[in-house]
Amino acid sequence: MKDDSASYYDSREFTELLEMYENMLSDGCSVYFDSIDIANIAEFYSINGELDKSDEVIEYGLSLHPSDADILISKANNLLRRGMKDEARVLTESISDPDNQELLYLKGEIELAFGRPDDADTYFSQAVELSDNDSGMLNDIIVKYMDNRNYDLCQKWLDMALVLSPESRNFIELQADLYFDTGQADTAIEWYNHLLDEFAYDTYYWDQLGRIYYEKNDFPRARECFDFIEAINPDDKSARMMKASCIFSMNDWEEAYAIYNDLLNDDPSSYTLLYYCGRCLYELERFENAYDKFMDTLSMLMLDDDVPEELYVELYYYLADTAYRIGCLEQAEKHLLNGLALDPEDEDLRKIAAKILPEEK
Repeated sequence: MKDDSASYYDSREFTELLEMYENMLSDGCSVYFDSIDIANIAEFYSINGELDKSDEVIEYGLSLHPSDADILISKANNLLRRGMKDEARVLTESISDPDNQELLYLKGEIELAFGRPDDADTYFSQAVELSDNDSGMLNDIIVKYMDNRNYDLCQKWLDMALVLSPESRNFIELQADLYFDTGQADTAIEWYNHLLDEFAYDTYYWDQLGRIYYEKNDFPRARECFDFIEAINPDDKSARMMKASCIFSMNDWEEAYAIYNDLLNDDPSSYTLLYYCGRCLYELERFENAYDKFMDTLSMLMLDDDVPEELYVELYYYLADTAYRIGCLEQAEKHLLNGLALDPEDEDLRKIAAKILPEEK
């Protein structure tokens, strides 16, 4: 799912408002702002991850407009963003403004944070009714349910949105994304292709299609999608990486290596790229070069505490096998034993143990 919608925060009106507020801070003076302007500035900082700045705006706003509902809603939003859902709920319950659609929407978000999607749905329905089926609010609700994997409720709101706005690119895209997220691959392909009929240069749709074909093991079609992305945006490294994965899966080791190695030149600390360069060289039977890449990979892995154990086991297999093939028997035994220490039952390691380990071991 992407977010490319035009925003009030990109407008000249808001840019000037933000500049006025920041000039006030730098000048050390006090300037009057409407409560809704305060709420908008606070929300801007909040969605950009600057919660401390957002809090400062809110406190200043409350000094101008004590107990203002819009500003207090912003404060509750920040509490929720910090994971303080109990405090956010207490604050929203203290706000006396029963017909405030933003307050009702926030109460829905809080219920969702507590794992009560049906209660959230009640608040969301009230908020949308007050908003006169505002498309922006419908979008936010759909995205919330999608992010929380409440797919049935997500589909319910999408059905409503598509009835109200059947030609909306945004809602059609969200429906395609929902099919993608729920594993309905063939239907998702139809919807993304429908979008590409009109928006042929949108790389997001090509990327989604490519990933679907990749998951279906249709690597030639997947590659075509990533080729299109590369033609549209030659600097898209993620698409090049996926293209290389398609080519690797089609056993074209030379071409895959060329792409991985080119990407590695731009990101020499990537253990993923190092590993796949090694794998391509291994398949090309360039074992000495492969061994060097695998050793570099091991060095990089040790700098990352979050590497899964399975990756070490797989790497030790290739280190042991390449070391054996180039005649470094002592190193081969060392890598093999390191791998077996992590997973004594790994079938690949056990298979090569018979040829690497001395008979007495």
